[in-house]
Amino acid sequence: MGVKLAWNNNYFDNSKEEAEGLVYDLRQTYAQILDEVLKRIAECRVKNDYTAWFDALEHLSIEINQKLLEPERKEYNKELVKCIKILRENTGVFNGQSKSQEGTFKIKCALRDLEKWLKIKMEEHKLFGAIDVEDDGL
Repeated sequence: MGVKLAWNNNYFDNSKEEAEGLVYDLRQTYAQILDEVLKRIAECRVKNDYTAWFDALEHLSIEINQKLLEPERKEYNKELVKCIKILRENTGVFNGQSKSQEGTFKIKCALRDLEKWLKIKMEEHKLFGAIDVEDDGL
């Protein structure tokens, strides 16, 4: 990896530059984790691997949970319960044992809705990153 990680350096003399370096390293590490999870979600969605897609969404929720406010966590739990209800109603499709078109449609919609909800919260909490740049166009 091209990222210099904090624990590979001596950030213990409390200088401002070293503290800023540690924060940068931690942000880069967190960004790499989110990047891998988001790639996994996209792969599972494309492959229609519903079990892995759901697991990847759960992993994403764990990664961003600390940024969510309590009302958002409650809202997420409601969304999760709705999704799980649909998955349970269509267990055969979810496990790959059935090809029911109706079940497939319901599961895809439920997983997409959960994914959209998580990504909207990531955007609201600026987890995709933000940069201040004056753009004069090309």
